[in-house]
Amino acid sequence: MAKASLPLLVHAVVLAACFFHPCTAQPQSRTENISTIEAAVRARASELLRDTANTSQLVDLPLPTNLSAGAGVVRAWALRVRSNALWADGVNATGFAIPPRVVPVPFARRLTIVFERFVRNSTTAAFAAPRRYALAAPVAGLLAYDASAGPDARVSLRAFGAPVRVEFKDDLSAEKGFMFNATTARCVTFAASGEVVAMHAVAASGSACPVTGTGHFGIAVRLPETPPPPPPASAVRARWWAWTVGVGAGGVLGASVLALSVAGAVSWSRRRRREEMERRAMAGEELGRMTVRGSRMPSAKVVRTRPELEERSPQW
Repeated sequence: MAKASLPLLVHAVVLAACFFHPCTAQPQSRTENISTIEAAVRARASELLRDTANTSQLVDLPLPTNLSAGAGVVRAWALRVRSNALWADGVNATGFAIPPRVVPVPFARRLTIVFERFVRNSTTAAFAAPRRYALAAPVAGLLAYDASAGPDARVSLRAFGAPVRVEFKDDLSAEKGFMFNATTARCVTFAASGEVVAMHAVAASGSACPVTGTGHFGIAVRLPETPPPPPPASAVRARWWAWTVGVGAGGVLGASVLALSVAGAVSWSRRRRREEMERRAMAGEELGRMTVRGSRMPSAKVVRTRPELEERSPQW
């Protein structure tokens, strides 16, 4: 009886917790989305390739309905290959080229290689584009596992010759109205969290990316710089009014300064002329002063022409 009542007690506690703290479904982060997809792809690949007799045969992985390409999430393929065959011949899949002279790290005798193509909607939700860039094609995934150790034994791929290439040409041509510029395009490597960890130039073809190791890869183009929006009409009028007022005030101030300068120059000229006249007067012979009927007048001390009496002048 006590054992039967224990589950009921647990459910009661959970319901009480949800009553006092409402249990709402939180949106999954990028890391959770990618982890969920990778777990489903690994499990499906391990299940389908477990009894595969013919190695190096590419197998389409049917995923759950909520993760399939029809649901707008991802398409996946997988194959099982021996490491010596990978070293000698490499692997060519849809949009992926693994050249010869590639080895797994750490070493594994048999490999399960998974190829992924995310749909555009899921790419935007799971992977973050670099700053000032936009993803030009859906993200591609290249993963490898040790087939003998199980689906969780992930390994990397090391190339001793040509690098592994991921092709995006078909995805770029499918984008209607998208202007792709190979000169500004960059190959992008994503971490398990969906954040960008590395960027480098695209291959000479302009639509392929040489990659190192395994992981998720994309191609991005630089966004055009948008010009700033024009100022509103009210701001233009206010700026014109301020400019007009400033010009008018500057003109009045300039005219005032010019008038004061002219008045000062005239006053200075008159003062210099008066001083010159006084200086010349002081340099000549000084005349005497005499008073005539209350007025002071200049008078000479010496008369140059002395008066003389004429013959018929009256005698006093």
